[in-house]
Amino acid sequence: NYCGRLLKTVISIVLGFGMDPDLQIDVITELDLDNTTTGVAQVPGLYNNSKAYLFQDVERQIQVAPQVVEKVIQLFRNKTEFTILATIQQKTLTSGVILSIHESDLR
Repeated sequence: NYCGRLLKTVISIVLGFGMDPDLQIDVITELDLDNTTTGVAQVPGLYNNSKAYLFQDVERQIQVAPQVVEKVIQLFRNKTEFTILATIQQKTLTSGVILSIHESDLR
């Protein structure tokens, strides 16, 4: 249960440092969380002009759109490594999944 848990996240998947923007996925932008998900509010980020989101009060499962999943699959295909950059601030003694990547709905 995620009730009362605070999680501010700024997440960006980057497949290399200083790479072409076509090789990057901004998960926050792709999730389109603004006014669409119960218990999620946009708050000031940890860095200038950055977005962050406050997750509170309800349990939720947030997923990106199918076209974003396909873009991630294409970017990961034939890659031996990738980098995930995440900046988080979380209340002490709480837990949650920051990012989960799996092949199908069945784990």
